[in-house]
Amino acid sequence: MSTDSEIISRSIAEPRLFAEIFERHAAAIGGYTRRRIGLDAVDDVLSETFLVAFRKRAAFITDAESARPWLLGIATRVIGRHRRAE
Repeated sequence: MSTDSEIISRSIAEPRLFAEIFERHAAAIGGYTRRRIGLDAVDDVLSETFLVAFRKRAAFITDAESARPWLLGIATRVIGRHRRAE
């Protein structure tokens, strides 16, 4: 099994591989989002979180095996923007 770091690194050349990161972490990031802003906005925040992560995957620090802390940080910023827009 590949680590998140390996998958993200390989996804630079093969973008479709990033789908594995979504599969691994969507439930956890969705749960985190739901607890902070409720069920109504989960899909929007989850989608935006992974879109930002995909776009910034080249900046991922490959020393980390798991992408979850990185994704939670992105989700936190997306949630903040969502709250300010309300």
